[in-house]
Amino acid sequence: MAVGDARPPAVDSEWRERFVMGWDADQYRNINEAFAKAKRALELTSAQADTRAQLQAAARYFATKPSRSPDDCPLFTRYVELARSGGKAYRRELFDLGVSTTWAWIDSTCPSEIPASELEALANELGDQGRLFYVLEKQVVAPWVSDRRAEAAALMSKQFDYAIAGFQRAHRLLRMSDLELIADPNATAPKRWLDRAEREFEIDDFPNLAADLFSNQAIVAFRAGAHAEAMKHMEKALIRLRMGVMPPDQTAMNLLSFAKYLLALNKIRQAVALMEESRNYTLTEPTAIISRSTWLLKGYARVNSAEAFAAGEREVQRITELFTSAPDRAVRRPQTIEAIAEFYESYGRLDLALRASKQMIAAIQDAALRANESARVQTQEQLNVALKDKENAQLRADAELQAERQRGWILAFAMAAAGVAAAGTAMALAMRQSRRLARVSAQLAQRNSELEQRSATRIRLLAAACHDLRQPAHALGMLAELGGTAQQEPARFSAWLQSVRRSTASLSDMLDELMDLGRLDGGHYTPQLGEVPLGELMQEVMLHFGPLAHRKGLTLQAAPVEVHITSDRHLLRRMLFNVVSNAIKYTDRGDVRVGIETVGEQVRLSVQDSGPGIPPDKIDEVFRDYVRLNPTKAAEGLGIGLSIVRRAAELLGHELTLKSAPGHGTCVSLTLPLSTAAPAPTAATEEQSAAADGAVVAVLENDADVRDAMAALLQSWGYRVCAGPEAQAVLASAAEQSLQPHLIITDLHLDNTDGLTEVARLRDGLASPALPALLVTGDLDGTVTGQAALAGVYVAHKPLAPRKLAALVRQLLHAPAELGPTLAPDQAHTPTLPLGA
Repeated sequence: MAVGDARPPAVDSEWRERFVMGWDADQYRNINEAFAKAKRALELTSAQADTRAQLQAAARYFATKPSRSPDDCPLFTRYVELARSGGKAYRRELFDLGVSTTWAWIDSTCPSEIPASELEALANELGDQGRLFYVLEKQVVAPWVSDRRAEAAALMSKQFDYAIAGFQRAHRLLRMSDLELIADPNATAPKRWLDRAEREFEIDDFPNLAADLFSNQAIVAFRAGAHAEAMKHMEKALIRLRMGVMPPDQTAMNLLSFAKYLLALNKIRQAVALMEESRNYTLTEPTAIISRSTWLLKGYARVNSAEAFAAGEREVQRITELFTSAPDRAVRRPQTIEAIAEFYESYGRLDLALRASKQMIAAIQDAALRANESARVQTQEQLNVALKDKENAQLRADAELQAERQRGWILAFAMAAAGVAAAGTAMALAMRQSRRLARVSAQLAQRNSELEQRSATRIRLLAAACHDLRQPAHALGMLAELGGTAQQEPARFSAWLQSVRRSTASLSDMLDELMDLGRLDGGHYTPQLGEVPLGELMQEVMLHFGPLAHRKGLTLQAAPVEVHITSDRHLLRRMLFNVVSNAIKYTDRGDVRVGIETVGEQVRLSVQDSGPGIPPDKIDEVFRDYVRLNPTKAAEGLGIGLSIVRRAAELLGHELTLKSAPGHGTCVSLTLPLSTAAPAPTAATEEQSAAADGAVVAVLENDADVRDAMAALLQSWGYRVCAGPEAQAVLASAAEQSLQPHLIITDLHLDNTDGLTEVARLRDGLASPALPALLVTGDLDGTVTGQAALAGVYVAHKPLAPRKLAALVRQLLHAPAELGPTLAPDQAHTPTLPLGA
């Protein structure tokens, strides 16, 4: 009788109370405690003569056992044989044993495993239709593990007809959400299943099931971009996981899953902490252990500290030991070796990264050789079978030759043809595998070559950078020595101060260029597109480069305009500054003109100089890394300015053109899209911004020199300041001065913590959750601004000119709404302040 056609049987109350509401429910409360009790019960009954008690204890043992292994088969077989020996007297116990375990999940078999068809017959014979829930549970396994999702989903849907408890329905809904997530990471159905599952049972009564539910809800929310909701579900799951209600391996894998998503959100330290916490839970499979080490390496690569490097080295050693000792060489996955290479590359250890890359290629080639050998053996076996079949056919043909000569020959030829066809198919398969693996090997070889080239380029670039950075650093060192005597003469002191500023600005510009190049080259920059007023950029060009052009006897022209375009303000400013700087650097007389031309819905921003021009055969070279066509004219800079312009223009999709001829100057142009948004409110003037009104500003900065400079600058504008390297120190400073901060200014990277975490602590300590906060950072990663949006913190990017900082401080103190609202957690953009100058 089919499951769906079973007539409603009688209710077996004893079985429901013992098996369903007892053993099965216990595993969803706390599977580790349930198994410990079942194990003790089995040990006690083993010494008794009560066969039924022994069989029930064995079924309970297998029903609550957290994991299966081939070693369980002999014990299971012993009790199955014991139940069968009793005939109909132990049908109930035989059914309970049969539905309590399956080996299909671990890709293994046990000869005594009871097939689903026999269990279905037993369920119909025993009478309670609730048993059919567990028969279907057994039937689900085969299509699930063989990836027949539709069949598995149909069987799970049938289970709802036979469920007698809410926790059963909730667990089915959880597994249906798993099925949907495997089939489509962007599916919306899992959220519906999970919301329905949450209504099916009491959360506090089933901590294991609740941990599973909240874990899935967190993953679904992470994938949907609802990060605040995901974090709430994750915290609920973590509370229960840490209670020890799940099997250790499942707990470890859940922690790793959370860590992966936190890593993607740039919550580096929290992610690494969860990965390291997963070490408290045993993983037995080498592939799972290697997977954990692989993700730890990805996390340590992002932490970038001496401690993290040492920890990463230990993970590499652990992976190496498993690679060496594991009998299955398939554990040497290329993804893991690639993670090792990226880890070393992030710490500048390009030699070790290169070595890991070569190991990755060797692992792939080894896999290819093993696959080819496997295909060869398979092909040889099929050929042997074909030849044997041919030989047997020939023998049969000889035996029947006298009676049916013609039929024998036909049969022989048919069998031979079938054998050859099978061999040909196998050979074709082997050749396809070989070609595919050869392509993978070639791709990895190409990547290795690219890594070697990139390594060589970076080494040359760093060597050049060290040389060029030494000049302003050396100048600052000498000026520092002269500072004491220069103060005795006001005129000399003024000249000394100007020299310090020029050297500092030069050093800062070079470092900014290196940082921008690194982010653009590594693909770590997420553009923040928005409305950019070109008039402001023109003013900044005049303020920044006017004095330099004047000292060289050049005329710098940047006419004021009222045009707004759409771009990333930081990158556009960097591109414009680099082009203008280059024009002034290589122009000895005449002028440098910055102008715009509106063409339809686009704006052409051009920088024209009257310099010597560029030979036609050199034009393509100017946008390459570390190119100086006239080194005698390039006393400052790294030779990467126009390379950054090219990379940024490609990232933003802005057309970049260069026209030049020897003796007729050079013109570099960017084509930008006009903004369709209304012009933003004009920023406050410096005089307005400086009106402090006695406001108190809290400053979070771990660098003492920067912290003191920021405090002095704010105090010069009339603000009162409480400052410190972390929240606790700021709270102490505020209490000592009897101050209540009205605004927080923080850096992102602080000692052993980060600015967003300390802002939250400071708000808690001041009992002011809506206290305005400004994050000033040089980190241009979009995930940083995304986290800031979730925390209600506004962002401005370094370098930030004092007059811009003054305007931002006033706006955040008196009119934060004019800067735009803090975005909701599930929105893609962030309240970034595009005012960095």
